[in-house]
Amino acid sequence: MLISELHAAAHSLYLFRPPYQSVRPIAPDWLPGPDIPHGEAIVWCISGVRDSTDECTALMARRPGMPLIVILPPPEEIAGAYKCLQMLHELRAKGVLPYVEIDAVSALRSVLYAPPVRIGQSLSSYLAGRGLLNGDALRGYVSRIFDLAPQVRSVSKLSSALCMSRRTLGRHFAAAGLPVPSHWLQFARLLHAIFQLQRNGPSVFHVACKLGYPDGFTMSNQMKRILGLRPSEIRGVLGWEWIVERWLRRERCAVPTMIGAAG
Repeated sequence: MLISELHAAAHSLYLFRPPYQSVRPIAPDWLPGPDIPHGEAIVWCISGVRDSTDECTALMARRPGMPLIVILPPPEEIAGAYKCLQMLHELRAKGVLPYVEIDAVSALRSVLYAPPVRIGQSLSSYLAGRGLLNGDALRGYVSRIFDLAPQVRSVSKLSSALCMSRRTLGRHFAAAGLPVPSHWLQFARLLHAIFQLQRNGPSVFHVACKLGYPDGFTMSNQMKRILGLRPSEIRGVLGWEWIVERWLRRERCAVPTMIGAAG
């Protein structure tokens, strides 16, 4: 189905989930269950000719970890969709696709497949939007952790790279009620591994060695311990927001359960 055909269909909201071969229409009052999403995304075909109040309300109530991909209306409807377009930042849309004659599934997969260009900045912004990082200093520390993770393998080296003592770094995170720096570093390293595994290219052993693990078995065991998942369960499941939410829950971080309550 082409993007233009998807937009012309009777529905405006769709669920896009593994194995990412089609989209399923959902009603505006549809809400996921209490479980953390597992690679799902919501697709919203914005209309410039009908009221979208119910859709906006439903999207604000979606669970964190479920990204939103927006498909713009045809050019002649853009003016009528202005109010919806103003909401995209508040709705934290992951990607915006134009109204074009290309395959919808391929385009949606491309949005989910691409890791952040600036990983540290994207992750710290996402976590700040979830209400976890209060202040520029904390955002900066977390951003640097995710950027440094492929090269830094200990908290001692991490704190040195951040120009502070290990104890001082730990105090900053403890004061904010956040997981200890070592947990952030462990998760950040795994997230970099997951970005590579989702590409279905490199072997687990190759990814593990590239990121400084002694072997694939060690990385797999750490992934199971920290995220409750094995590398085989990561392959073919796109997106990173659901991975972050899974880690937050396992770390027992207190965060809002709806997008609209998160910022």
